[in-house]
Amino acid sequence: RRPLSIKVWSFLEDPGSVVCGRSTMNAISAMITVSVVLPVMQTLDPPPFHVSEVSTLELVFDLIFALEVAVRFLTCPNRMAFCLDGCNFVDIAAGMLGLGLRAFSSSILHADGNFNSVLLSLLCAVPVLRLLKLLRRFDDFHLILKAFRLASEALPVLLFILSVIVLVFASLIYVLEPRSNIDSLPKALWMTVVTVGTVGYGDVVPESPWGSLVTVAMIVVSALYMAIPVGIVGKAFSDVWDDRGKLHMIHRARNRFLERGYKAQDIPAMFCSFDHDRDGELDLSEFMAMMHKMQVALGKERLTELFLSFDSDGSGGIDDAEFVRILFPSAYAQMYGIKSGTGGPLRSHRDGRRRSSTRSSGRPSRNRPNTTRRWPIGR
Repeated sequence: RRPLSIKVWSFLEDPGSVVCGRSTMNAISAMITVSVVLPVMQTLDPPPFHVSEVSTLELVFDLIFALEVAVRFLTCPNRMAFCLDGCNFVDIAAGMLGLGLRAFSSSILHADGNFNSVLLSLLCAVPVLRLLKLLRRFDDFHLILKAFRLASEALPVLLFILSVIVLVFASLIYVLEPRSNIDSLPKALWMTVVTVGTVGYGDVVPESPWGSLVTVAMIVVSALYMAIPVGIVGKAFSDVWDDRGKLHMIHRARNRFLERGYKAQDIPAMFCSFDHDRDGELDLSEFMAMMHKMQVALGKERLTELFLSFDSDGSGGIDDAEFVRILFPSAYAQMYGIKSGTGGPLRSHRDGRRRSSTRSSGRPSRNRPNTTRRWPIGR
């Protein structure tokens, strides 16, 4: 890659590491916000701004967004990884959809000047897609996803218990209430779901004394039950947030690997190529040399923190197994035959004892995958 492409890509992906990069990205974020608010405000009757002026301004926004996507595509390290990235897909859709609708606006109007219903839905999707462009500005978003992934393990049984509670109380209310008030079981289910969800619209209320008594019991049970999923989600998010520094580093390093087309299966050969002293692992200087050669745009402090997060046993070196276990946990079991959940820490402990014998003998680790070939640096 050309040095200019590397600088432009670093400016777009890591603006904090470039002079005036953060202020430029803040200006672009403000422009995205304006492009979201304008079409929403124009739906008022009468519109607050002149239609031709807003149309011209939105055309400028669409062209800038399309230009940004084109520059990202031309300077990206790996075109395939670029096309598979969700944020890039949102950028492409936000730019192309606005330009496409604007180009064919004269042909999609009915005779009375109204839009086709399908195309009107697409037109309403433009502000949503533009707002989603801001998603790449929030580094903490992946922490939210990780917390929900952890909490989702308990989701099936929680949904089952909730379904039982709703169906039991709906059946009791349907039996006890007069048909003039609740004439069907679906209506009783609606009242039960609204009550359990603590929304309380008040459109359906019990009239009989027994129905009111059952509703009181349902309110108490639902209040106690809803504390369980809220507590689980809160605990998962708290655990993730307490470890956010390490997770940020790992997430950024993983993205840099994938953006450049590397896979977990490439790591053993990469470690073999940068292991100059042939002790079966990389020390801090060798690790930094590898990350620099791969053009992973992280500063020395961040690379040191990342290295320490991989070096869980504090031996001063990391091998490919430790690297894969943290960066690509799903591929760890397939590559090394050890479960990434329960077997990971045990493997690291064994690796720590194995390194001392490896250093003394000068032989590579016997448990590492076969990496006799050198890694092609100029891929």
